[in-house]
Amino acid sequence: MKIIINSADKISEIAATMIADHAKAHPGCAMAFAAGRTTKRVYQALAAMNVKELAGCKAFTVCEFEGLEEGDKRSCAYRLNDELYSKVGITNIFTPTADDADKFDAEIESCGGLELAVLGIGTNGHIGFNEPATPYDSYTRSVLLTDKTKQMNAKLFGGAENVPDKAVTMGLKTICEAKNVILVAFGSEKAEIIHQLVYGKTTTYVPAAMLQMHMNMTLLLDEEAAEKIK
Repeated sequence: MKIIINSADKISEIAATMIADHAKAHPGCAMAFAAGRTTKRVYQALAAMNVKELAGCKAFTVCEFEGLEEGDKRSCAYRLNDELYSKVGITNIFTPTADDADKFDAEIESCGGLELAVLGIGTNGHIGFNEPATPYDSYTRSVLLTDKTKQMNAKLFGGAENVPDKAVTMGLKTICEAKNVILVAFGSEKAEIIHQLVYGKTTTYVPAAMLQMHMNMTLLLDEEAAEKIK
C-alpha cells in the first residue's frame, strides 16, 4: 500500500492526475467511480484538466441507492454525471440496479476488468455500500444499509429516516479485482478508520481493510485524515 499525505486540494489534484494517467495509458479502459463529498473534489480537479482520453473510457458506478426514480438528484448516478461524466464526455456508463446486479460483474469482465477503482470510505469502514461483516468474496448485489450509513447520508436526503433502506453495490471481490485502486479520505472524522485500515487486522468488520492485500493500492489523505498514522 502506498500512502500519500498532503492538503485536501493537493490530494485532489494528485488523485485526478492518477486517473488521467490511467486514461491516457489505457485508452477505452473501464474505471469504477464512487460518488461522495470527498471524491467530488477529485472529480472537479479532473474535469478541469480537459483530458480527452477520458471520453472513451467505460465508467462503472460503484454503488446506487434502491428505489429512486431516474434523474433523482440524490442518486449516485445523477451526482457522478453532474460532477464528472458530463464534464469529461463519458457516455459509456454502467450503474448497477437490483434487477441486473447478477450481470454487472460479467459486464466488467467483458471490458477486460477494471483498470482503476476510485473510492471514498465511510467512518464505519465501508467502501461502496459494503457494510461491516461483508464477506470478502462478495460480488455486486443488493444490500441493507446500516443505521450508521443512513446517518452519513442524512443531509443528502433531508434526514436519516428518508435514506433508502437498500442499495446495490459492487462487492469487495469486485473492487479488489480492479488492477489499481485509489482511496481518498479527508477530515479528522476519518482518522480512526484510516488507522484501522492501515494498521488493523484484515477483517470483514472493517470492509476497507481488505484493500491491505491489494498489490496496487494508493491511499490519498489530507493531514487530518492521516493524524493517527503519522
